[in-house]
Amino acid sequence: MEIKTLTPVHIGSGNKLTRTDFIVRNGKVIVLDAPKLFRALEEKGCDVMNIVNELSYRSLDDLARDFGLDAMDFRRYEVKLTGSIGEISEQIKTGGRAYIPGSSVKGAIRTAILWYILKNDKSLLNFAVKCVEELTKRRITNKTLKMADDKIERKVFGKDPRNDFMRALKISDSTPFDKLKVYEVKILGSNIRVCVECIDENDTAGIGIKIDTASKFREYGIKDIDDIKEITRDFSLALIGKELSYNYGDKTKFILKGIKNSKGMLLRVGWGTGWYSKTIGLLLEDHPKFESLRRKLGLGRSPRTKRFYDVFPKTRRVTVDGKPLGWISLR
Repeated sequence: MEIKTLTPVHIGSGNKLTRTDFIVRNGKVIVLDAPKLFRALEEKGCDVMNIVNELSYRSLDDLARDFGLDAMDFRRYEVKLTGSIGEISEQIKTGGRAYIPGSSVKGAIRTAILWYILKNDKSLLNFAVKCVEELTKRRITNKTLKMADDKIERKVFGKDPRNDFMRALKISDSTPFDKLKVYEVKILGSNIRVCVECIDENDTAGIGIKIDTASKFREYGIKDIDDIKEITRDFSLALIGKELSYNYGDKTKFILKGIKNSKGMLLRVGWGTGWYSKTIGLLLEDHPKFESLRRKLGLGRSPRTKRFYDVFPKTRRVTVDGKPLGWISLR
């Protein structure tokens, strides 16, 4: 199948690129072989620790030039830049080339299928709400939140990993993408901005998807990939409908409306995609107990004032030029 990025996608490697790793020239981020550059500076008699200290107010490009070196001679790769620059969260890569892990795609499909099953089975939805209610009786930690999530998923997908019917869905990592770009990202509802390396919009790669049609999928009326495509589209359209109610700018809303018309299996993957994309929040928020539960769980509470926001979730992430993150299609 073909996988296409409809908007920028960031799936982090866990690595951060700092001022010691790159320079900026002519609207491009030039990622350097930093160890090689610093060895060359030491050979020139440079005190590397002084260089690191000076990077708070001077560019590595200028500092290298002071010692007769051109930082471009230590270039690993370069990408275009949209916005201002700071510390950069690096995109996951293999062999130096960006890709989308099959686990990210499968996770997005899993969330859509969970939403579909609970939407069509009120008893399972009430079970999910009961699991959330039980959380309020104990100290809320990441561990207890995961325990509740695991309990819901065991009820729906199977009692343990060996019996999880999603094992019947096999998804490979994508082949490499070609278009990388660094974006400054605004966190709407706050004053925070961050920089992330993304697979840019309108890039394509290949990905393999197989489903064992003799599996438990059939118990939920899921016979083949086409049925999964319809479920993910329904979830994504519901998600877009919710996003369009947020106070985005005109450009972001225009892009979201355009995504609704895209062909194939619609999914939202990676960083910056929000609470609704990764949870059954679209179902939970319509439940009569949700508002009281979310306050008991501390969801949407200001860490500074301890007051609850009227709107939850309060923040959204978009690129500095208004693009929502993480939308892909598979055809």
